[in-house]
Order: sequence, then structure tokens, then C-alpha cells
Amino acid sequence: MTYTKEERAVICLDSFGLDYSRKAKLYKLAPSAQALFENFRKYRPAVAETAGEETAGAMERSLADQEYTDRLLHMYSEKRIECVAFVSKKYPEELRQISDPPLVLYCRGNTDLLTERKFAIVGSRHTLPQVMKRTEEFAEGLSTEFVIVTGLADGGDSAALGGALKSGRVISVLAYGFDHVYPGCNRALLERVEEKGLAVSEYLPQEKPLPYHFPMRNRIIAGLSEGVLVVSGGEKSGTRITAAKAYEYGRDVFAFPYSIGIPSGAGCNALIKEYAKLTENLVDIYAAFGINLTETEKISLSAAEQAVYEILREGEAHISEIARKSGLRLHEVPIVLTMLEMKKLAVSCG
Repeated sequence: MTYTKEERAVICLDSFGLDYSRKAKLYKLAPSAQALFENFRKYRPAVAETAGEETAGAMERSLADQEYTDRLLHMYSEKRIECVAFVSKKYPEELRQISDPPLVLYCRGNTDLLTERKFAIVGSRHTLPQVMKRTEEFAEGLSTEFVIVTGLADGGDSAALGGALKSGRVISVLAYGFDHVYPGCNRALLERVEEKGLAVSEYLPQEKPLPYHFPMRNRIIAGLSEGVLVVSGGEKSGTRITAAKAYEYGRDVFAFPYSIGIPSGAGCNALIKEYAKLTENLVDIYAAFGINLTETEKISLSAAEQAVYEILREGEAHISEIARKSGLRLHEVPIVLTMLEMKKLAVSCG
């Protein structure tokens, strides 16, 4: 990978392990990162005041070491990391416009996805099985028009990844560096994302998954995307942070509605009360972006399938209740349900 002088300067500036606030202040000290390093003696007092004497000394030593940046980029290359700096052509314009954009996006996978239209789908770890299935279907459908952006957590995020990975149009934003995987059980899932889509982090490879990284990560998910769909989340779920950031950035926010008394959907209902658009199907999202969704193939249902489908549209139902309402024999219902599941119109609640 070849980088311009300004890209190299930004990547070098990002390498000293500072928190976002201090990195941003350093970046604004001079007209450019390159100018900061070329006139470092002039800016050194301000650097020490902003980031501390230790950081100022480390930056000074990096300037004396002409191979510092080369070694840094070689290390990233060995780790299969491509750096997309704030000044890079591939840096997403949507992200550049937010109030606190990352200086560098560390990437594994297809960085061309950063330049396409993007839509976020987020959910909590505590997502119901039927909502997981629904989320996967939404992600698969939306990926025809958008690159799907999400995290890597179990639950809603992993369901979104599962749906979007079928096309490879997916970006997973991590809250730690690439030397780590969290949760560890999703290592194979992350490898699939890196192979077929794109994994992104603002953190140096060695940075661990610390609790305060996740809210910061959520601003990137919101900032990258034209809209955000919240599929699940409790009253205090991290998904509400993503939604709030999206709303702050002027993005459209959508949410699945839930019945009363379901804890994993309380956050979604609260968002709908405040500013989110109630979302039951893809048309609700596509219409907001002026996209015309036309069904190329109508799903054919038998009379029995249609009867059971109409019952399930009213909400969850036990097999005995379905038999009673539909007039089918009890042993006939499982066959019909299997057919509806194959046509992605029903899902087992367990």
C-alpha cells in the first residue's frame, strides 16, 4: 500500500496512543499533520501542553528516526491492516462531516465498501430468536442497496452480519485493535467479515476492548451510515447511544416495535416515542430514502399456509392454538409451519 506524505503524517500522529480529544487538538495545531512535523520545533511547546512532555519527546524522537513511519507501516502491512486516514480519498465523507471523526480507520478487507452508501443495523446481545431471524432477513434485503454497518456482538449485530455476509456488503466496526477479538466466540465470524466484507477500527492494533471504547465506537457506526435500524435493546442498551448519535448527526433512525412487557424491546419502543420511525418491513426504510421496492417474485402459498400465516401475523401462537384457529388437524400444523419457515415467513420461538 502506498501512502501520500500527508497520509503518512496523519498515521504517524495517530500512533502515539493518545485519547481522541488530545489527538484531535494536536491535529488542529498546524495547517496539516505534515506541517506539524516539518515545523515541530515551532509547535513543540503547544504539543507538550496538549499531550504532555512524554508524548512531545516521543514525537521528537520519531522525527530523528527517519525509518519510524516506514517501520510502522510495515508492521501494519504484516498484520494485513490498511490505513485509511482522514485525508485519504477512501475516507467516507459522511464520517468526515461529524464533530469527532477518527483520524485513521484501521481496516481489514475490502476498503472500497467505505465509498458506497451505508446503512446501520444494531441490536443488543439479548435479542429474541424470532427477531434475530427477522434482522437477518432485513440485512440481506437492505444489502442490495446499502453496505450494512454494525458491530460484532452476539444478538442483533451478529444477525445483521449473517444476513449481509451473503452478499459481502458489510462493515463491522470494532471497539478495540486487531490484536484482539471480543467476544472471543465470534472470532470465526470476524474472519468471515474480513474475508468477504470489511472490518474497521479507530484503535491501534494493541488496544484492548475497554468498556469506554464501545460508546466511542458507536459514534462511528452512526457517522458512517445514512440511517440506523435498532432491532432490539433495553432501556439502557448501548443501541440507544448509537441511535442518539445518529439523531444528533441528522440521520434517519428506525426501530422495530415490541409488545408490552418485553425487556429486550423496551428501548426500541422508547425510541419510537421520541424520534425513531416505527419499522415493520423494508418498505418503511426504502420509502424514507426514495427507493422503490418492487417484488420481483410473489411468494405462493397454499390455502393452509395462508391460513396459518394470517394467524401468525397477529403475534406468537402455540401449535395447538394454530390448529384450533385454522381448523387444521394438530399433526398437519408442523408441516405447514415448516413450509412457512422455508419461505422465510415464520420462525420457531423455541
